[in-house]
Amino acid sequence: MITYNESTETFNLIPIKMKKIVLALSAILVLVSCAQTKQWTDKERTEVKEVVRAHKEKTMLKHMEDNNFANIENCVVTTVEGTYPDYNKYDKLTGKTDTLTSVMINCTTEMLGANYENLPLVFPYPQLQSIGILPADLTPDQISAFYTCFTGKVKEAYPQPATFAQDMCVDPGTTDIIIVMLQQCAQELQGTPAPAAKK
Repeated sequence: MITYNESTETFNLIPIKMKKIVLALSAILVLVSCAQTKQWTDKERTEVKEVVRAHKEKTMLKHMEDNNFANIENCVVTTVEGTYPDYNKYDKLTGKTDTLTSVMINCTTEMLGANYENLPLVFPYPQLQSIGILPADLTPDQISAFYTCFTGKVKEAYPQPATFAQDMCVDPGTTDIIIVMLQQCAQELQGTPAPAAKK
């Protein structure tokens, strides 16, 4: 038979145990919630975008118009943030630069398209005019013929867009190869022989 004192003691112990369990569960839920909702600040995203822009200026991607390159920037930030929700962990990576470059290559590959259909976005006509590759008075048909020629040469040298994207992002020598291809197509458009590109 349970005495009054024993019954009272048992009764009082139950709420105490329950409170401890509830508090422990609450703490776990708070930690899980924080981990799931961890996001970068706008400042952190901007810092990464600035690094991507600085890298752009060292590659052939520098010819892209800002509004088109913004798609690559956003792709890079979204991918890296998704992989490292905690910015501090990303910022402390030993190979942070390599990680960013790798993601930039992947985003550039995606932007190019499986058949290089977006190649004109990387080398827009106005930019090719400004560096003296193309004249300013081409008709839409001539512009289309130029890009068809250029795309064909790129596909021949780089069957996989990922390889082309990688070389554009990390290999300075790719610039000379691309310039020759552009010059070839520009001169073929005008019926003038051009030097062969070397890969």
